[in-house]
Amino acid sequence: MSETTFINIYETYLDFTSLVLRWRQVKDDAFLRKKFCTRNRNPLFDITKGPYFDTNLCSEASLSAKNKVKDHYYQRSKVVGIIFEILDKNPEIGIQNFILLLKHYCSVVTLAYHEHQHVTSFCKSNPEFFNHQAYEKCGIKVDGLEDFLK
Repeated sequence: MSETTFINIYETYLDFTSLVLRWRQVKDDAFLRKKFCTRNRNPLFDITKGPYFDTNLCSEASLSAKNKVKDHYYQRSKVVGIIFEILDKNPEIGIQNFILLLKHYCSVVTLAYHEHQHVTSFCKSNPEFFNHQAYEKCGIKVDGLEDFLK
């Protein structure tokens, strides 16, 4: 990880820890929770672009596809809620553990473009699923992902 990436992650860590109080105010209200998570997803994913957050895992179809997409196997807005739950329960988490959270929840796999469209459509109709759970439902195989999710 570059020094610039680390600094950006550290700044986001400080921002997020300062937002835990607001999280506590909105987490039990579905409407406000969704607004909060949507509003705070971009900073999280702006800092997790690049090779450190690429699992280098690919779907079988992407290996021969012309059009490929880097797909977050956890949807961005859902991850914000997960991370704030963790920060709320573990206020002394520290930057190193925050980075591990980001590595686990914000990394990407490569899918064929048509697979990505299928997953997106499936998850819009089935919002209880994470993208990685939808892969199986959509017949998408990403070897090694199950080990990475542990």
